Amino acid sequence: MTASEHTLAPQRNRTLFFSLLALVIPGSSQFLMGRRWRGALLFLSIPVLGYIVYWAQSYQKVGLVTIGSWTTSWLWAPLALFWIWNVFDARRLGNGQESNSFLGLLLVLVILYVVAWNVTQIKPERLVTRFNDAKSVATNLVNPDVITITINGEDRICAWQCMSEYISDTLAGRPTQGPIRASKTLLDIIGRVEQVKAPAWEVKLGLAQSGGQVTGFVAGSLIETIAMGLMATIFSTILAIPVSFLAAHNIMSRVPGGNVVYYITRTLLNIVRAVDPVVWGLLIIVWVGLGSFAGVIALTIHSLAALAKLFSEEIEHIDPGPVEAVTASGANLIQTLRYAVVPQITPPFLAYTLLRWDINMRAATVVGFVAGGGIGFFVVETIRMGGYQLYATALWSVAVVIILVDAISSTWRARILADQPSEPEKRRSTWVKIRTAFLVLLGVLAFIYCWNISEISIKDLFAPAPTLGSILHDFVTIDLGPKTLGPVVQQMLITIFQAMLATTLGAIIALPFSFLAARNLTGRSKLSVWIFYLTRGLFNVLRSIEALLYAAIFVFWVGIGPFAGMMALAVTTFGLIGKLFSEAIEEIDPGPIEAVTATGASPLQVINYAILPQIVPPFTSYLIYQWDINVRMATIIGFAGGGGIGLMLNTFFGLLQYHKAGTVVLFIVVVVALMDFASAKLRQVLV
Repeated sequence: MTASEHTLAPQRNRTLFFSLLALVIPGSSQFLMGRRWRGALLFLSIPVLGYIVYWAQSYQKVGLVTIGSWTTSWLWAPLALFWIWNVFDARRLGNGQESNSFLGLLLVLVILYVVAWNVTQIKPERLVTRFNDAKSVATNLVNPDVITITINGEDRICAWQCMSEYISDTLAGRPTQGPIRASKTLLDIIGRVEQVKAPAWEVKLGLAQSGGQVTGFVAGSLIETIAMGLMATIFSTILAIPVSFLAAHNIMSRVPGGNVVYYITRTLLNIVRAVDPVVWGLLIIVWVGLGSFAGVIALTIHSLAALAKLFSEEIEHIDPGPVEAVTASGANLIQTLRYAVVPQITPPFLAYTLLRWDINMRAATVVGFVAGGGIGFFVVETIRMGGYQLYATALWSVAVVIILVDAISSTWRARILADQPSEPEKRRSTWVKIRTAFLVLLGVLAFIYCWNISEISIKDLFAPAPTLGSILHDFVTIDLGPKTLGPVVQQMLITIFQAMLATTLGAIIALPFSFLAARNLTGRSKLSVWIFYLTRGLFNVLRSIEALLYAAIFVFWVGIGPFAGMMALAVTTFGLIGKLFSEAIEEIDPGPIEAVTATGASPLQVINYAILPQIVPPFTSYLIYQWDINVRMATIIGFAGGGGIGLMLNTFFGLLQYHKAGTVVLFIVVVVALMDFASAKLRQVLV
């Protein structure tokens, strides 16, 4: 035997060993060869995909084929091929060659998307056969009930055409069809001036008689929503600041027993923020009853957990230098926090608070679906009446407010994070001091007004309903019986697949639009500038409205079920992912573009060779992140008829089966936590 044969024999044996091991235990060979994440992923993928195929065959009747008297699913074939691919992958790695993951990924995607398409009940023909229904809804949505015109003593909605004719007649000096005024719907949303009971402060000042009537402003449902979002942001920020220190490892590690407190706090925060505010609202109404106050508490609970986690991460990332310097001077823990930690965390804390205000405003528009109060409750009532023009008024009002809040919070965040040195005290003019005092006074008055509008009652907070204890006991008494567990698992899987399809569809449609919304690609001609602003405006409008509000539209179009929920999630995905994609394109290095353009390449070649290589990593990260978000959103989309786990949860609450509702919430928490962990790891590996 030659020397080369002596060398090759152990190599062949090693390759054979790893191939056989991968055949018996998928992923084990890759793990032993140092590809730990690859091996772990393969090891988990086979049983998970096997269960999905079994579930799809047994419960959803997906891909059934009959061979003689034996009925099975053809999805077992790609799963078997994936198993075989795992063996070839181990063989190539054993030979020191780099393996291509494309085939394995393709086989996994075939299984997942075929199952997702079937269990989400995708029926594209409904988009065509029920197009007339959608057309009527769309017509109503673009003609909101904003202006009322009186013709021959009868009140009618004066839509865009009516307003155009009215303005033309007025400008031409011709008689109009009739007088116009703000519609009752608009006044219900914005508010109206009318006779109200004299407030206590006017009575105390002698400006009104006790029990008398005065002219006052009655806030509409949109004003209530704004107040709910603002109060929840203020309360959650105040509570999140101390909690965030308990969840910061670099702070708690300095305290005896602090590590235990740290892990407990982090676990609680992850559990609380995994549950949507709408779900919290279902529990809170048992505590304080229906109304805006319940919505404020639900938003505060969720926002507290989210802010505390973000705040704690900022605390953990502070510069340790000042902390060590202050500690070395003999300062205690409180002094260290005051002089070394607080100055570093104040700007990001303020920025995150403004970001949370934006998020809470969006959530406040839908929490009224279950908690009552705000524009969410108004939307529920209009949907029940089938008044889509009334519904359109609410949608447009929400879009305008959210876009304004987004613009304000973005501007303020940019200023805060700019980290510009403050003006010296001696240079501050008297006018600046007066303006600051005025803004503080205005803020205090706004806080008092929002407190009253939100119907906040400390008495109700500390005097819960007598049944609250028994309901909470039922809620935490998880029902894991097969009659409950089976349907919950099925609906949870449908929810995950619903979110996956929505992310895919929304991203595919958003991809070409994102290039149109990138300022560095649209050029400077008048046409391209208009395209840029129109596309960006479309993204901003669509992402400003919660998916739960879109679900009501698609339920009317394609019917109740997961298909409607998937379409609603796809619309919000289109708006959000399109904006993120366009911003990623704007941040690319212009050097490769100039180099490729200089060679005489066409626009498509520039995109292919200079742009795509730079944007694939951030695009992948955003897609995984959006799927994570959509899984959270899909858990409540069923409240508006979008199917999935949300519909089941709403049913259990409606039937007062709180022990079963607790099971659903437990599954939501576990799945969201796993998705959060998995998406974070995937972004680390792929990006």
